[in-house]
Amino acid sequence: MKTDRRKEHKFILRLSIIACLLFLTGCWGKREVEDLAPLLGIGFDQGEKPGTFLVTEQFARPKKDSSSGAEIEDRTFSVEASSSREAFEKFSKVAYRTPFMGSLKVIIIGEDFAKSGDFNNVLDFAQRYAEFRRSMYIVLAKGKALDLLNLKLRSGLLPAMAIKSNIEGGDEISVFPTVRLGHYLTILGEKSTAPIFPVVESVKTGEGVEYKTDVKDEAGEIRIQGAGVMRGDYLADFLTDEESKGYMWLENDVVHRLINTVDLEENSIKFGGQVIESSTKYKVKANNDKMELQYKIKTSIAIDEIMGLKKQLSGPEWVELVKQAEKDFAKVIEKECNSSIKKERELGLDFLGIGRHIEQKNSKYWKTIRDQWEAEIADFPISLEVLVTIHHSGMSSSSATNSGGEGQE
Repeated sequence: MKTDRRKEHKFILRLSIIACLLFLTGCWGKREVEDLAPLLGIGFDQGEKPGTFLVTEQFARPKKDSSSGAEIEDRTFSVEASSSREAFEKFSKVAYRTPFMGSLKVIIIGEDFAKSGDFNNVLDFAQRYAEFRRSMYIVLAKGKALDLLNLKLRSGLLPAMAIKSNIEGGDEISVFPTVRLGHYLTILGEKSTAPIFPVVESVKTGEGVEYKTDVKDEAGEIRIQGAGVMRGDYLADFLTDEESKGYMWLENDVVHRLINTVDLEENSIKFGGQVIESSTKYKVKANNDKMELQYKIKTSIAIDEIMGLKKQLSGPEWVELVKQAEKDFAKVIEKECNSSIKKERELGLDFLGIGRHIEQKNSKYWKTIRDQWEAEIADFPISLEVLVTIHHSGMSSSSATNSGGEGQE
């Protein structure tokens, strides 16, 4: 009896498995990887004809003589179109493989196009089309996106991959914002906050950097510096490097930072260091019958450099020097933050997200001012407190300029 039951159970199990297999759809609509053209970067510029824009796409093409699939060659096209779908149709006609949007790393918005007001119309396609991922980066170009994507870099990297690498290594210096498509779309839903994007530019030798080149008429290297502030669909203005650094402090986006006190004229001794840890918190409190946003920045810094120290210091003198370093680093941070706050007041655009902070901390008060928030920005009270702690002062308690200092035989 037991044997018959087991046979019956096995027969039912086999029959169930066969039935399941019959209902599986399989990969009828699959596309082989070899038949796809992976898209790495896409740029948008103003078109020559009214109502059009210039689209530049950079695809990856594996090198034929390469044993590694990681080595790719440049394959960049530009077309003029009146819509994103029209542009992709034109690309599909000239590409020998089907363009694949899921591999896109970065969207580059040209300066003139960002000022035209068509910016969000283009991104609407990226938001709706299923192949686009919201994790892709968005940057503004200083100049044309076309020129950036056509750069020949000395590293051999394609510009789209170089921009991606620079962005993903940005935490080491924390001087520009990182913006993904999904983050930008979220900010658009918060009407009080003005979107902000990092700015990418090409740098020729002699423009703040020197390098040797054997390529005639080479355009230069790629640098990410500063940021652009949007007013709705329009580029309102650029932030300087200092203003962008202030934004990073106030947004609590500083992971690591290289920082120095060279620009402080009141002291003969200058310090250089790196941020080990940083935290920015804020409160919304009443102050003299007015509401005020209070920022408190706490950061830990390791001293890497001391310049201008001419003598060997005693223990108490060294303690006083470290205290001076803490004050000087705090002044630099305050200067950067105040530059960013000043820019916000001048533009009347809340790229710092102050309105968002007020809404989170005191929603009842926010409802009374949100309708006239742009007018309130110019003189809304903001206070700033910066506390710096020296984590350590390096491997030496003396300076290389000391006579009789450490390291001598």
